[in-house]
Amino acid sequence: MKISIIAKTAAMLVAAAMTLSFPSCGSSSSSKKDDSENGTAANDNVNENTTQPDEITGTEQTWGVFTVMVPEGWELRHGDALDENDPNVCSVKKSSFKYFDLKSEKENVQKQQYEYNKNTYTNGQTDIPPTTIGSIEWTGFQYTNDFGGGFELYAQSNGKYIRVSCAGFSFDSIETSAVLGSLKV
Repeated sequence: MKISIIAKTAAMLVAAAMTLSFPSCGSSSSSKKDDSENGTAANDNVNENTTQPDEITGTEQTWGVFTVMVPEGWELRHGDALDENDPNVCSVKKSSFKYFDLKSEKENVQKQQYEYNKNTYTNGQTDIPPTTIGSIEWTGFQYTNDFGGGFELYAQSNGKYIRVSCAGFSFDSIETSAVLGSLKV
């Protein structure tokens, strides 16, 4: 008899929990239906928190040999961990895992570092054909990882050899267009 009462009570609790969960499911689907009727339905494969704005705005900042637009809420970090005063290195950072490292290097160092990274970041690696963004023609590769992937680019501008290491953004992202499109060396 006790088992029967326990079983009935458990069944009632499960039924109550399921009943309470249905309205939240219904709201979710009706919300998606309302959004799609308005033409604003989000792609099911895209997290709503990662949708991209139509345009990125920010301020133009200069460090050493670089002048670049730093998007609102991001920061321009001078130098690198070895030398915060190095005028040939800076980062445009959204976070510790989303950034553009800009480096002006000697040609042999640029090639050596690029090849090292090409052999290191091999997951989902694809070559990027020569592509002009802003006034600079870039060549490189992109890759995938658990942090949103990234890419490695190299170019020459105004007699300087430039290398960009990016983490957290794809080459065709709006952030890449905004940051690299504004870059002056």
